[in-house]
Amino acid sequence: MLTRSGERVLRVNTTAMIVLRDHNILFSRDPMNNRLSPRTIILLLLLTLSIFPACTAAPPFSDDQMRQADTSVRLSRLLESPDDYAGKTVVLGGVINMVERRGIVNRIYVQAFPLDSAYRPDRSRPSAGHFMIVTDEPLSPARYAPGRPIEVLGTVLRSRKMTNFADRPEKVVVIRARALHVRARRIPPPARGVGFGFMPMMGY
Repeated sequence: MLTRSGERVLRVNTTAMIVLRDHNILFSRDPMNNRLSPRTIILLLLLTLSIFPACTAAPPFSDDQMRQADTSVRLSRLLESPDDYAGKTVVLGGVINMVERRGIVNRIYVQAFPLDSAYRPDRSRPSAGHFMIVTDEPLSPARYAPGRPIEVLGTVLRSRKMTNFADRPEKVVVIRARALHVRARRIPPPARGVGFGFMPMMGY
């Protein structure tokens, strides 16, 4: 049921209801009954759990930012032929391998993973390769740390060949960040010497 104020009301029973207001979940009780039975409390919890995933499974960027991006670009094709997508705005994600802070341009080296429906890196699927983020934003060492999942909305600049920790050349996509999002959950970074990550390079 929708009210005049735009609230969505879900009645649990005669004594309680859930009110959705501006994506926030509020509980309400009938003013004529000040007590909630254990059964009502359980129903409220179950309804909250069913509503909560739908509220949180959203992109980490604003609607305006997402409208600027071409979300149809496939990660595998982008990493295989990055120069074909130069100038396009895309959304990519992965796990931070290393961060370089040099002057006003900072670089984030990322092991790329496909994104799930909420635009989170999906580590249950194979990594497709690597990409590098360049940004002039200050990068907090505590926040932008190796092992953290990261998403970037940015412009594809070009590719460049870099040497990874296995001393093998690899073509890497360079993304100029427009917006960054780092997840709080830490993931152990890949071990050195197994081909993940890159040696620090001069320039970009």
